[in-house]
Amino acid sequence: MFRPEKTRLDNNDKRLLKLLNQFDPYVAEFFFGGYSIIVEGDTEYTAFKYIINNEPEEFKDIQIIRARGKATIVSLVKILNHFNTRYSVLHDSDTPLNKAGGKNSAWGTNKKILEAVQSHPSPQKIKLVSSLINFESAFLSKEVKTDKPYNALLELSSDSEAYEKIRTLLCSLVDHSRPLPVKCMEWDDISQLDEAIK
Repeated sequence: MFRPEKTRLDNNDKRLLKLLNQFDPYVAEFFFGGYSIIVEGDTEYTAFKYIINNEPEEFKDIQIIRARGKATIVSLVKILNHFNTRYSVLHDSDTPLNKAGGKNSAWGTNKKILEAVQSHPSPQKIKLVSSLINFESAFLSKEVKTDKPYNALLELSSDSEAYEKIRTLLCSLVDHSRPLPVKCMEWDDISQLDEAIK
């Protein structure tokens, strides 16, 4: 039974979850069985759903949960932890500094995601993976500023190499014993991400 007081959702978590539910009511799918993979955004969601739809028998009972932003990953992790669920998280590493040379708030969120994952009753049940530096640069041939999910879909449907890289990633998120493709990493210390992006 879900007990909100035990999940330690702060006011920001509650606000983010309410907004996410208004924007994407399907996020509640992780309550109804299957293996959950939390992804940061629409591009990852679209790519994984395309592969799952192409190979439904291989990837049955997989729930791709679109956080729609890095900060919301933390809130979703807290809920899954409450149920002692086995799951995976995929997010962008980003960089410590933004393009203007100032601190990048997205980089700071990496530590919050790690802390949330490590608060799981059995952290070994979780696979925390980061795309280096972002999903598009790690797994697709080009980064675009607009229509990222559509671009991913076009590339997956026409480029067997991109399809296979992302399929390998999906397989390793479901089966923790399988190796990850290049340009992403499983991590448990922020210094590992820092070193990887150098």
